[in-house]
Amino acid sequence: MPNFVTYKKLLLGPLLLCLSLTAAAQQATPIRCGVATGFPPYQFDQQGDTQGFDADMARLIFKRLGMPFQFKQQPWDLVFNELRFGNIEVIAGMEINDLRTKFFDFTRPYYHRYDVIFILEDNQEITKVEDLHNELVSGDRHSYIETHWKELGTLYNFRIIGTQTKAQSMELLKAGKIEAAIMPKAVGLYLAQQMEVGVKILDNPDPGSPVAFAVKKGNIELLAKIDDALNSFIEEGEIERLYQKWFPLHGTDNRHDAR
Repeated sequence: MPNFVTYKKLLLGPLLLCLSLTAAAQQATPIRCGVATGFPPYQFDQQGDTQGFDADMARLIFKRLGMPFQFKQQPWDLVFNELRFGNIEVIAGMEINDLRTKFFDFTRPYYHRYDVIFILEDNQEITKVEDLHNELVSGDRHSYIETHWKELGTLYNFRIIGTQTKAQSMELLKAGKIEAAIMPKAVGLYLAQQMEVGVKILDNPDPGSPVAFAVKKGNIELLAKIDDALNSFIEEGEIERLYQKWFPLHGTDNRHDAR
């Protein structure tokens, strides 16, 4: 007949196991998620808080997966290289292109971005792209527009300058120090509203770049988990609701790819 000590062991065993598993979960190494600092309304820093559509998507994903995570927010080039060299596990909101697929694996796209050319609203002298030849234009490295101009052999007809952030580009445009700025449509509209500057779109040739979560090449396990969560959010309409939060006035250009 089992004695009291035996019963005590039987009762304490499952409890100790449960406590051990809880402690292990609490000590699990957080997934490090890279985001950019100056790319509103997608990814940006607001008084030390990580904000934006892609940041909110990351929060939803890892909450659904029950996985601890932390943002690693830096200028874009640093974020890109952090994933490439394995210092972080994932990047939220990376545009997919042929160069990047050499280094990273991507989830399904959950929306598209569209590069456009912004000029000041009251600019009557610039009416077509050719009017920008030999004029200062703020560029957006690896953008569809600059890649397209390079393919056409016209890239060097423009005096392309670089800036550290899209906000700097919009400030230069507002001050009249450049004639045009290339940036994603939603970014330009957001910044123009924040800075109270009137802008208009000169050209919008971009068919749209798919945007997804990126992991280092070969990290199939994490990729599959994020993909499953994305599929659920698309089916539940959660991405659409989040889109409406960040892009209430910007039309349908950036909506998720639910196909």
